Amino acid sequence: MTATLRALLPGAAVLVIAVVVLFATDDAAAQELAGTYGLVVYGAGLALAWVFHRSRAFIALGVLAWLDIAVVGQADRVELLAALGTVVLGALAILGLMRDRGVGSRVGGAQVVGVTTLVAVGGYLFSDPERVASFASRPELLPLEVVTWPGYPRATLLVAAAAILAASWGFFRYRGPVERSLVWCSVLLLVSMHPDVGDAGSALFLVAAGLTVTIGIVETSYVMAYRDELTGLPGRRALRQTLDGLKGRYAIAMVDVDHFKKFNDRHGHDVGDQVLKLVASRLARVPGGGKAYRYGGEEFTLLFPGRERDEALEHLEVVRTSVEHARFSVRSWKRPQKKPENGAAKKRSGSSKHLSVTVSIGVADTAVTGSGADDVLKKADQALYRAKQRGRNRVSK
Repeated sequence: MTATLRALLPGAAVLVIAVVVLFATDDAAAQELAGTYGLVVYGAGLALAWVFHRSRAFIALGVLAWLDIAVVGQADRVELLAALGTVVLGALAILGLMRDRGVGSRVGGAQVVGVTTLVAVGGYLFSDPERVASFASRPELLPLEVVTWPGYPRATLLVAAAAILAASWGFFRYRGPVERSLVWCSVLLLVSMHPDVGDAGSALFLVAAGLTVTIGIVETSYVMAYRDELTGLPGRRALRQTLDGLKGRYAIAMVDVDHFKKFNDRHGHDVGDQVLKLVASRLARVPGGGKAYRYGGEEFTLLFPGRERDEALEHLEVVRTSVEHARFSVRSWKRPQKKPENGAAKKRSGSSKHLSVTVSIGVADTAVTGSGADDVLKKADQALYRAKQRGRNRVSK
């Protein structure tokens, strides 16, 4: 999936579906649909956010549900949604700058209390109908002529821009499903606040905002289960699922980092993690249609669907050589954070160390061992053992 599609989906799809439902049904049916499924979306999302320790998603769904209950169906919906929706957008802007924690943890609890307090204060301030009417009827609330959009107070547009920018920054930095869902949540909330969408539209787009957050939690749970957090490669469970669905011939290579334990003991676990990331980045570029997986510890797996082991050998040699020639620097604790002004590249005892690693690889295929994935993995592991016995930094079959 390209970066553009990753940013657009599923938020853009949810937005399109909400628009189609709004125009394809009458207002009463659309509002009833939103009311029925809103309970499911908010309830399921809150439960999933608690289980998977997504504090920001939990808070976002909570304030969306509060906004839905407080506004939808009210006689002064337009004015109330403009005021309270702006408060919720402010909460989303804050959430965009945070990181997820367990809802029951100290930090997660502080996030819940802090944002809830903000929303409660905003709700109290706008419990006065006169304040609500004044906020909604004064687009010139802030003296910025460039910040205008028909139907929205300028304060709402500024807070919405802050929420979208904060969530976009989080998505750009962390690339997580929840970060992306917060961007679309802010957009859909802003759409729900426009006076022209009507009661049904407000209800529908609020539920759509909650749905994007809930989908983000589900995606996060999938990533946690199937993708290795350290290297970013698919994990053993993903490999097993892929193997269960494969038919026909394929080759499997087991890859092990040479002398990793000694390397880890000498340089520390942080450097060991750097090694694993380096190796993973090289394995991820394997040619020949292969795909890399983190098998566990310092072991990786390369899968070549539709290929025999002899066909995979040349591609495995490319990967082995790539790892062997890779270099990375380890910053010494004595090294200054800033480069000296004279720019001299003098070697000192406190300068960075340049390290390299090698890998041993064993490969097997279904043509030799039969069709069982466990048999192929076992044969590949035996071939890996032979590669290590023969001196490491080599490919064996």
